[in-house]
Amino acid sequence: MERAGLPIGFVVKQINNLYEKDLNEKLKKLGVTSSQCAVLNYLFHTNKDEVNQRDVERALSLKNPTVTGILKRLDEKGFVLCVPNAKDKRRKNIYLTEKAYDIQRRMELDRRKLDKQLTRGMTKREIASLARGLRKVLHNIAEP
Repeated sequence: MERAGLPIGFVVKQINNLYEKDLNEKLKKLGVTSSQCAVLNYLFHTNKDEVNQRDVERALSLKNPTVTGILKRLDEKGFVLCVPNAKDKRRKNIYLTEKAYDIQRRMELDRRKLDKQLTRGMTKREIASLARGLRKVLHNIAEP
């Protein structure tokens, strides 16, 4: 595949397309998609005591309808519970279920395998440099 001369954004988009395709294939056996995996990953690793939909939207740079759909499907599959907030009934707190914790290790293993594939042939220094560069790119394009 010829990549020389393509704008950086196009290369990032192609990487994302292939990454999502491969990750979806790996996660299929667990009953989740790559988008659902991203939400679960955020929930597994957040330090917040209470998490609501808006927190997920901000953390993953996603719009409300997208997160609403993902959470609805995760709830239907039994991976999360969405419970009205005691102080503000319009907000729902999101809680992981035991079923989510049951697949966490395998889900993260699949993600790590794919990350290893992405960086195959790179030194630790190159990987660290790539990670720094990608975080800068994300910061540059993320909404404030």
